[in-house]
Amino acid sequence: MKRGQQGPPYTPCKLFYDGLERLGVGDYLKTPAGSAYLIERVRINRNRPYRQHLECVRWPAAEIPADARVFPLHWYPRNRRRGRTLASLRES
Repeated sequence: MKRGQQGPPYTPCKLFYDGLERLGVGDYLKTPAGSAYLIERVRINRNRPYRQHLECVRWPAAEIPADARVFPLHWYPRNRRRGRTLASLRES
């Protein structure tokens, strides 16, 4: 799937998230383009404590509950390996 294309809802995926916020199971990530992800599992990287490894499900943004914790997600390229991306928390 090329960048910018939406996959079907509820598709499992894995992400890296760099940020100071501690994400938890049941939290949501939302991109400026409107894509959303429900976090199902979180693992903290032992060498880089700011990096969280996430197992997520692509989620329809319209179905995010009003009382849910939603964090911004901004993509940036990862230079070490082609074809992989990292997500980071940036102040809006």
